[in-house]
Amino acid sequence: MNKRIFAAMAVAGLLFAGCSSNSSSSTASSAAAGETSNTAYVATDDGSEISATVTKKDGKVTAIQIDQTTEDGSSKKELGADYNMKSASGIGKEWNEQIEYLENYMVENGIDSVKLNSDGYAENEDVKSGCTINLKQIMEAVDEANAK
Repeated sequence: MNKRIFAAMAVAGLLFAGCSSNSSSSTASSAAAGETSNTAYVATDDGSEISATVTKKDGKVTAIQIDQTTEDGSSKKELGADYNMKSASGIGKEWNEQIEYLENYMVENGIDSVKLNSDGYAENEDVKSGCTINLKQIMEAVDEANAK
């Protein structure tokens, strides 16, 4: 008899545990992570839009995501090799490859480490070795997202 009561109580306990919500624990773990992401958008003269998202944890930049949406709504990152920049690139890299290099460079060396000349191209030799595109408006978006 005691075994039946114990078994019934154990089943009831499992049922109630399965119905409880765990949203407060996921909220707490998100808050405990101390991670924030801010996105900024910059419109370009050709009708496209640059987006930059800067993610920080405890005040340190941990990730940067940059993309540019063309006038027809295509994402340059999603286009990848279909954007066909490789042949025009002095370093033989597509737009998405150059942006990925820039994103990683800024996470490792800091956003302020990227120096631009008056035309908007990188002055840093280490940046130019992986990214030769015009960065003027890209860095405007990154700086704006970082400042939020």
